Amino acid sequence: MKTCIFGAGAVAGLAAARMARGGVENLSVVARGDHLAAIQENGLTVRDRDGEWTVPIHATDDTAALGVQDILIMGLKAHTVGPALGQLAPLIGPQTAVVHMVNGIPWWYFHDLPGNWPTPYLDSVDPGGRIAAALGPEKAVGCVVYVGANIPEPGVVEHNNGGTYIVGEPDNSESERAQGVVDLLNRGGLKGKLSTDIRRDVWTKLWGNLSGNPMSVLCQANCEQLGQDAEVCGIMGEMMIEAGQVASASGCDVAPNVTERLDTFRSLGTIKTSMLQDFEAGKTIELDALLGVICELGRRDGVKTPTCDMIFALTRLKARAAGCYQPTA
Repeated sequence: MKTCIFGAGAVAGLAAARMARGGVENLSVVARGDHLAAIQENGLTVRDRDGEWTVPIHATDDTAALGVQDILIMGLKAHTVGPALGQLAPLIGPQTAVVHMVNGIPWWYFHDLPGNWPTPYLDSVDPGGRIAAALGPEKAVGCVVYVGANIPEPGVVEHNNGGTYIVGEPDNSESERAQGVVDLLNRGGLKGKLSTDIRRDVWTKLWGNLSGNPMSVLCQANCEQLGQDAEVCGIMGEMMIEAGQVASASGCDVAPNVTERLDTFRSLGTIKTSMLQDFEAGKTIELDALLGVICELGRRDGVKTPTCDMIFALTRLKARAAGCYQPTA
């Protein structure tokens, strides 16, 4: 079985390194720039909670040479998938399982979801349905990740906390291919879990991301600083409540426990959100798939989201002025 990790950033890179150390065969990673050069020369290094270690792993930027994969794990942020479609194409065949480790509402969200939806795509994450058309929603396997990691230097992944990868089919079946992905992750010592309600898992993680991430950029504050401000927490709570109403109108009747989510966010301490890290590094932030999509769904389904709309507009303008925002394309 051939497995490729496309976009070996912190979260997917950790999975790749752990799988390599666990003896997974026919494993490759696709990276670019200095990160690729470092992996090719020195292997992929993980600064783990139990020490530092390095594994050799086949790394390339030539997807045509790799050919069709049985499992393709994408570590791309939502707004970077469209520009990468040409490079992804050689990796995907009729039977390829496409596993996208992504925050926010995924491009495959409406596939196999009962109901009459105006369109099977959302422009915030898949303008015009271009991604679904290219990758094939029937190939999608959902993945929700709880991992704290970053790349302090090329060829190195720093693992700070967590290690859970929740995997599930869009139709919520317990399929052989989804279980196969779970088994690969578990071989690497990670916590792969099979979900029978992957959209619920998507929304459960999204409560914190849709509120805390944009707010961290607006305030340029870490989790502890945000969590200790009662007024800011009140705004974040309103965003979660609005998003819960959107979720219910979008085929997933799940409501956030606002107090619990804020307590969890506060417990992260001085950690900076991934969105704030990207903003401070001058990178494009993943705003549309986390918050813009809530506003889009609200408009489409007739659910008012005034707080989400306001925070989205303010964060978008701040990021655009800093050169850190571009609409999903």
